[in-house]
Amino acid sequence: MQPVTITNLDRLLTALIQARQRGELQQTVVERVPSEPGADHIFGTRTDKGEFKPLIRFRFDQQLPDNYAEALKQHGYQLEVLHEKHRS
Repeated sequence: MQPVTITNLDRLLTALIQARQRGELQQTVVERVPSEPGADHIFGTRTDKGEFKPLIRFRFDQQLPDNYAEALKQHGYQLEVLHEKHRS
């Protein structure tokens, strides 16, 4: 019997499903892309006030597959990419 491998895409989809079940996420997933090398990559949603609410965080060395945006779409999510501004 093969061991089950949980991928980062699986982790992301699980976090989104759980957020949807809690009523925190409708359809649009916000992806916050870091401006600095080595910064965390965060997926979340917007609150009713338009603020970003994180749902799952990946370290810079935790890669997602190249087709993750398409996979999210296949699961009924829209992806909005938010580029962080560099803080000095």
